[in-house]
Amino acid sequence: MTGARTFLRSFLRFGGLSGAGWLVDFTLLIVLVRAGVAPVAANFVSSATAAAGVFVLSRHLVFAAEHGGLAWRLLAYLLYTAGVITAASLAIGPVMAALGAAAGGLGVDLSPGALAALAKVVITPPQLLLNFLVARIMAQWPLKGVR
Repeated sequence: MTGARTFLRSFLRFGGLSGAGWLVDFTLLIVLVRAGVAPVAANFVSSATAAAGVFVLSRHLVFAAEHGGLAWRLLAYLLYTAGVITAASLAIGPVMAALGAAAGGLGVDLSPGALAALAKVVITPPQLLLNFLVARIMAQWPLKGVR
């Protein structure tokens, strides 16, 4: 049971850091969309910014991180993140359209910023779990000879 408790404790800590990162991500997304940036590009920029911060902080605050190699680990995590963000960024438009159609069917007219916010809420939970698992592995990678 100790292994399960440790895993749960790590997930909750990562979730807390990710929650703070998500607020940065969410706020930056809305600011960028309101400034006229396309939702795909806005989501990519906001998500990458938050992911880098969460990974760096979580290495030491959540995981028993291997020492050294932060630049390589961060690069690997950002490459992984680029794939996840690309998938989420491509999904945000269709999710916004579906939410807009559902809201319109109820007689509610939502702004692009509101639709982007709601789409972000829908897309976030699966990303959180995947990010936790990948960050956990990458934070503990033994990188021989890398400082």
